Order: sequence, then C-alpha cells, then structure tokens
Amino acid sequence: MEYAWLWLGLAAFGAFTMAFANGANDVANSFASAVGAKAVTIKQATLIAGLANFLGATLLGGIVSAKLITGLIDPERFETPMTYVAAMFAVLLASASFVLLATYTKMPVSSSHSIVGSLIGVSAFVGGWGTVRWDELTKIVVSWFISPLLAGAMAYLLLTLIRRLIVRDGAKGLPSRLQFYLPYILAAATCVFALILMKKSSLSAFRPTDTLGYVVFVGVLAPYATLVAQGVLRATTQKLEDNREAVEGVFRRLQIGTSSYVAFAHGANDVANSIAPVLGVYLVMQSGALPTEALVEQTGVPLWVLVLGGVGIAAGIGLFGNRVIETLSERVTTLNNTPGFSVDFSAATTVVIASLMGIPVSSTHSATGAIVGSGLSDREPVRWGVFGKIVIAWIVTVPTAAAIAVGYFMLLRRLLGV
Repeated sequence: MEYAWLWLGLAAFGAFTMAFANGANDVANSFASAVGAKAVTIKQATLIAGLANFLGATLLGGIVSAKLITGLIDPERFETPMTYVAAMFAVLLASASFVLLATYTKMPVSSSHSIVGSLIGVSAFVGGWGTVRWDELTKIVVSWFISPLLAGAMAYLLLTLIRRLIVRDGAKGLPSRLQFYLPYILAAATCVFALILMKKSSLSAFRPTDTLGYVVFVGVLAPYATLVAQGVLRATTQKLEDNREAVEGVFRRLQIGTSSYVAFAHGANDVANSIAPVLGVYLVMQSGALPTEALVEQTGVPLWVLVLGGVGIAAGIGLFGNRVIETLSERVTTLNNTPGFSVDFSAATTVVIASLMGIPVSSTHSATGAIVGSGLSDREPVRWGVFGKIVIAWIVTVPTAAAIAVGYFMLLRRLLGV
C-alpha cells in the first residue's frame, strides 16, 4: 500500500488527539464525585486519574477495541483498503473535534456516542447501510440505556445499605459498625478488581482454566481481603470520634481508591473510542487488505497502540480535565463522601462488566446515572434541568458526529482522490 507509514502516522496522530479529547472530557466520570465531595482537589484528581486511566488502557483496553473495529461495521464492504483508511482517519478527526468542542463548553458528552456515530455515518456513506452490523449496534444502544440505570440502581442500593447498616442517622456506635460492616464491602470490591485483572489482563501469569478455579480463587481471596480490611480499619479508626463527620472522613480517604477504580475502568473501556480506527489502519498496513474478524483475532491489539491511547487520555486529563469536572461534581446534585463512595464503586463496576463483555458502554452514562441514584437515595435535590441538558447532549452526539465524519471524508476524498 502506497505511503502506508505516512497514513499510519496520521492515524496515530488522530488517535492521540481523540484520546486527548476523551481524557479531557471523561475524567469527570471518575473524579467528579470525589472533587464534589472534597476528597481531593482538581489538581490531585487529574494526576491520579491520568495514571489510573493509562493502566486501564494498557492492561484491558484491547477487548472493546477489537469489538468496535469489526463488530460494529463490516470493513469488507469498503471499495478499497485506501478508502477504508481514509474513512477511519475521518472518524478520528470527527470524534476528536466534537468531544473537544464539548469539553470547551464544559458539557460531559459521551465519547462512545461520538465514535459510534462517526463510524456508522462514514461507513453508511461509503458502503451503504448494509455496512452497519445492526444486531451489534442494537446491543450497544441498549447498553447506553441500561448502564445509567444499572449504575444508578447500584449506587442507590449501596448507599441505602451504608446508611442503614453503618450510619443509622448518626446513632451511637458508629466506629464499631464501620469496622464491622465496611470490610465486607471493601473485600467485595477487591475480589471484583482481582477477577478482572486475572481474567482479561494481558499480564496475568496465573489464570484459572475453568469456572471452578475462579470459584476457588474468590473463596481464598474474599476472607483474606476481609481480614486485611478489618485490620487496617481497626488500626486507623481506633480514635475515631462517634459522629457522622468522623465517618465521612473515613469515606473521604476511601474515595481516592474508588475514584481510581473508576478511572481504571474508564481507561479499559473508553480507550477503544480512540484506538479502534488506528488499529484498523495498522491491520491494513500489515496485511495490505481490509481487516477481518479472523485477522483481528490473529494479530491482536499491539501494545504500542494501547500505550498511545493511554498516554493521550492522560495528557488530556492533565491539561483540560478540570473543565467538565466542575459540571458533574457541583451542578447535578450535592455530594458528600459516603454517597461519593457509592457513586464511584457503582459506576466503575458497571463499566468494567461491560468491558469484559466487549461492549463499548458510555462511562459518562454510568457516572451520571450513579450520581442521580445517589442523590435520590440520599434525598438530595437532583437538578433535573442540568441533567436534562446532559441527556440532550448525549442524544445529539450520534447524528452530529456522523455528519462531521462524512464531511471530513468528503474533504479527504476530494484532496486525495481516494
């Protein structure tokens, strides 16, 4: 393929730009609740989120990326490999442009909507509507509705559980209830995270070969994690005052961990929004032909592609991540540390489950749904006007990104004759 390395370089630049935009907008999904609850400052949030997103992208980011590149559209419907490469470049430019504009206006849009809309728009324009795999698109769209509901319900239930078992309207005995019940919640989170790394991470050295192995693993890890959590909590809360402010202080420290969990989950799922098109270009360059599911499975996602996406996300977080944090952390509902902990845990778990299934859900949906669920559980007023504007932004993203992608492709076709 003529000028293959030049096109790969351009696609890599486009992927980095999209990852940069993704990080700048979507950092709010991981640390908005922590900033809103005053657990960390915006500067601390951007630093921690950058590192956690990078780790999530490089360890788990290939799962959803492979799904997007051949699952959502049929590359073989494109006329030539060069047409496909130009289309993927247009997708990256369109997605990055839209998300950067939204970030500038402090609106938490969905990068998942942006990339899916761009892919559908340019693919349908080039190869007709038959290029779109409608069954896969249906699953993705359904997940966009389910993920905020699931995250919201999980946050509602978890916060209600914490209120009834530990807080109990500030009744005496708060420290002892905290030391007894909280370790079980922390152990459950530890088991989920460990299972994720063991099952899907490319760095897992000791992976069970069947379901029984995973059951044994959890059976050993769960009690151990519980004992460790109990020991740490007892050592750090011995002099804890018996009031709600002191309990909020404990959850404030825990929120740093749960927010990092969300950031890791975001890197694992949303890096695909940036690197899936460049993966397609890389496969074309390697094979000289349009990518197929068999080729994706055989080649996999190169580590340098994952690192490219991770670095881009981290850079976007560091430079512009503070803008959208302000919207989700302060304007949707009022958060303190206990509901903030519930929001983070629920949003992250929802996104990670989707990542393991290879479904590109919206971490923005999950985070927003969890914040609303927390507000309802905590009987805090939800600012439905702000929430409504966010939902409208989600809806218009898909057709807008599709139109922009088609415009970019038409321009590239005119300039390059592809």
